[in-house]
Amino acid sequence: MKQKITDIQPHNKFPLHCQLFLDKKPFVVIPANLVENLGLRVGLEIEAETIEKLIAADEAMRAKNYALNILREDIYSKSQMTQQLEREGFRERTIKTIIAELIQSGHIRDRLYAEKWVQRRLKSNPRGRTVLKQELIEKGVDSETAEQVLAEVKTEDEKKLALQIAQKQSKKYKNLSTQVAKRRLHGFLARRGFESETILQVIEKVL
Repeated sequence: MKQKITDIQPHNKFPLHCQLFLDKKPFVVIPANLVENLGLRVGLEIEAETIEKLIAADEAMRAKNYALNILREDIYSKSQMTQQLEREGFRERTIKTIIAELIQSGHIRDRLYAEKWVQRRLKSNPRGRTVLKQELIEKGVDSETAEQVLAEVKTEDEKKLALQIAQKQSKKYKNLSTQVAKRRLHGFLARRGFESETILQVIEKVL
């Protein structure tokens, strides 16, 4: 069933976009160049196929605007942004298109996301490489990227973090025998992702 375009107005919120009216009712907001590309004009009656193209263009614009808006507040991985767009109800094909555009434009960079996340994690709630890698993977960063980023964490820096954590935790074991304290501290540090060699070196220093 055809519907008639009754008005095409410049959009006051989104530059370079137009509000399209069908049968005197607001329909979609689309890029201005799409109006020309599709040959749209007032009085034109359009088919369902054309309407679907307009809907897709409108959804793509809204999805991209939404993504760029939340990217101003924080860094997102590809997986996280996909989940955000899915929660907003955008269609799968629209999400794939927008994600590809954001990656190409540099707005989504999993490597940068992983680097920033690890930096924040080590400052606020430090963990060893094993746990950090698992957490990155859970956040949608692929295993190879996670390994590359964590390889940049210097061994000495990790040992320093493990030592700081161990010194604080060991105070809780002061009434235990040395062997029991070492066993508990070993388990504590292992659960936080520190490697065995690092753990043994740290335990020797604090107990």
